[in-house]
Amino acid sequence: MPGTFVHTTDFKARSFHYRTLLADGAHFAELSGCAIASSYGASIEEESARARELGLVDLSPLPRTGFRGRRALEWLKKAGLHVGDDNNFSWLQEDGSILARLADTEALLLGDLSNNSGTCAQLDSGVAEEEPESCYHVPRRDLSAWFLVTGALADVMFAKLCGVDMRRAKLPSGMIAQTSIARMNAISIRSNLGDMPAYHLVFDSASADYLWRALKDAMTEFDGKPVGYDAIVSIART
Repeated sequence: MPGTFVHTTDFKARSFHYRTLLADGAHFAELSGCAIASSYGASIEEESARARELGLVDLSPLPRTGFRGRRALEWLKKAGLHVGDDNNFSWLQEDGSILARLADTEALLLGDLSNNSGTCAQLDSGVAEEEPESCYHVPRRDLSAWFLVTGALADVMFAKLCGVDMRRAKLPSGMIAQTSIARMNAISIRSNLGDMPAYHLVFDSASADYLWRALKDAMTEFDGKPVGYDAIVSIART
């Protein structure tokens, strides 16, 4: 868990649109050398309740990585990750990270929410050292922002922004939709936190501020609001 509140400018690693998060009332804390929006001024209990209805979280400071190439999936399996046979599906790993199979030749790994495993860094180092044939590193942490949309009303909210039906019956936990959200390309990975619907959005980092504002606007009629990292970790641990 993050410690005391910090100034975002003290850290090189921070949210791509940290100024907007500050304007939204974010309180930042240090997490493994990064500044992350840990709360928005409310208690963990209040923000957890908000997340269960409709919440928006910026997880961009957390580790993530990607791999592409004809033998990328094979290399990941040899590295000990569980990779299933279906494209556009994801699997929760033993350490809490999420392996998303985007195609026969590409995978995305989201680090565990508690930021304890170090799997992303290990894989990045491994592919650099081994230089496996037809397996190439994709620096997702630099290229892609990472948001999390949570709560019982999330699928209704997405109907305003996305042509893909995000309801449980159409997009159950584990499935991926590579689609357009608010007129921009994004990867949506549904990976529920217990019984709470949760959608991980991975997209071009240059569009972080735009998509944050678009999601906040779409959430307004459902009373959805930003939620801090602390509340999400608390829910994930229950």
